[in-house]
Amino acid sequence: MSIVHRALAALAVAALAATVPITAAAAGEPATGVLHLSVTRPDGTPIQGTVNVVAADSGDSRLYEQLDESGRLSLELPPNDYKIAIDPAYVPDLPDEVLRQWVPGRTSWAQAGTVRVSAGDTTDVTERLLAPSRSTLRARDARTGAPVDGVCVFVDPRRNPCGGTEVTVPPLLPGPQEVWVYTESDSHLPRSATVTVLADGSGTAVVDLTPAAHVVTRVVDAATGAAVAGACVHLAPAGTGDLPPAYPRYCSDATGAVRLDLVEAGSWNLFARPATSSPYGAQWVGATGGTGDPRRARTVTVDAGRTVTVPPIRLDRAGVVTGTVTSTATGAPVTAGSVTLSHEPGDATPEWGVELDNQGCYRIDWLGPYRWPLLFTAADHATQWSGGAALRGGAEPVVVRAGATTVYSPALRVGTLVTGRLVDPEGRAVSAELTVRNADTGEVVGWTLDNDGRYALRVLGRQSVTMAWLWTPPFVRYAGWYDGATGPADATRVTVPATGTRRLDVEVDRFPAG
Repeated sequence: MSIVHRALAALAVAALAATVPITAAAAGEPATGVLHLSVTRPDGTPIQGTVNVVAADSGDSRLYEQLDESGRLSLELPPNDYKIAIDPAYVPDLPDEVLRQWVPGRTSWAQAGTVRVSAGDTTDVTERLLAPSRSTLRARDARTGAPVDGVCVFVDPRRNPCGGTEVTVPPLLPGPQEVWVYTESDSHLPRSATVTVLADGSGTAVVDLTPAAHVVTRVVDAATGAAVAGACVHLAPAGTGDLPPAYPRYCSDATGAVRLDLVEAGSWNLFARPATSSPYGAQWVGATGGTGDPRRARTVTVDAGRTVTVPPIRLDRAGVVTGTVTSTATGAPVTAGSVTLSHEPGDATPEWGVELDNQGCYRIDWLGPYRWPLLFTAADHATQWSGGAALRGGAEPVVVRAGATTVYSPALRVGTLVTGRLVDPEGRAVSAELTVRNADTGEVVGWTLDNDGRYALRVLGRQSVTMAWLWTPPFVRYAGWYDGATGPADATRVTVPATGTRRLDVEVDRFPAG
């Protein structure tokens, strides 16, 4: 997972955890106990910062309580076992999450001890912060073992040094620490690595980096052969039709040349999207020209450390597809949802399509003149492809014509309701993300984020599906599959009927997320 994705995931975890109340005491018991915490610098002087108090069973949490000027904090808490994290503020009013320390003197949730708060009692905890220490990191080529030059380490935007064949890692707490390792020249694929930091500064790490592959090509006008600048080319795993996040972008220069760096070895399809307001249309790059069907896209196979040259990408002029989306159940416009070229995780603004407006209307003006399967994701309706198909292979393609407007106004099928409880191993309600996939093709056919221990989503039936879950209580991430599986190969296949309701109670477990 990238630094950006880890940062976004951490923010999402914090936001979610902050909404969860701490469990109340049982009737007849004292409501709370008192936790007194005192924190000092490595030299014994007080320090300010923020404190996270989290139920040790990964349940409820109380986040971001502030230490006072004397480095102390007093909290009333329900009886429970807790883990405590401290983000010291060596710079006033600027807590440093990178130097987060878990009581007693640990560097991660997994290593942290537990502190018991009992009803009617006071628990005193004194914690002295560990002194940060430097370490050294060297990188070597995973194939040849040769030293890699220009190695860099990213910890956060303030801690991002580069060196020659070795780099000094900025001061971190003693113990295992995860950092992001990359090269200035993009000669090798970046990766996360664990550095063991020693208190005396003698810690070293050697990280193997895989040579990156590269893809080079040109983008030109299909009719004239003239260079097209500003067109971005993206890699998609061959045969999936799954478009990646739009960043990083590799875009053509004034001569039409484009170079894709940091490519993993394997087989890929290319997707080209011209700049905003360009007269050209997007395309899956085919063998001789553009296509809207990823199954007809050219397959590009690359080996580690190699550069592959792809024949010029020939762009055609764009057309427009527009319409109004309605519901088969009510006939009324569907006013919450999106129209996209590929499934996009979560519920953020789509990168590969557009949102429906408050009249159920949409307009996409950047598609090439081809036959495009379109994916419709809408509130209270099953995710479905144009023509009402559950899977891309069954979609009714929408024909886009250069310089013209195609009107496509589908009536969406409601689908079968899939619902149930969502609980942890102790039977308590949890919040988690659920992704439903077709059991045969692996395509995503439904997604939801539950917030109260009971989920509901709609899926087109009849089809056999599997269900993946992602559970992110404070500071940890767990992932698995229904029912009790750690991976898709062992996931239980479930039949979603053509109509009605399918109840599935999902129990998450503490399987570490990859």
